[in-house]
Amino acid sequence: MRDVLHADLAAVSLADAMNGLSDPLRLRIVALLARNGEMECNRIYDAVGISKSNASHHFRVLRECGLIRRSHQGQQQTARLRRDEFDDRFPGLLGVVLDNVEAGSPSPE
Repeated sequence: MRDVLHADLAAVSLADAMNGLSDPLRLRIVALLARNGEMECNRIYDAVGISKSNASHHFRVLRECGLIRRSHQGQQQTARLRRDEFDDRFPGLLGVVLDNVEAGSPSPE
């Protein structure tokens, strides 16, 4: 399987970051990863109730704006939040977003 390209956060604009965080489903994925750390992608699909094809689109957007890193090891695929890197680039943004998502929505699990 080919290596998945991940965004260089220095090249990610605030508009790109906000675009990644603008979709409720992507917010649920980000909140899930913030709570659970690195997860198998199949578990993410199940937890948020989406198909693999739908998740693929959202994972691409999240990768391109620097929010997640996907890894492949054989058939297993995992995703993790790039929290420290993202916080270095956009201090406080993810914390504020996650505080509001977790306070205002039911748990995606």
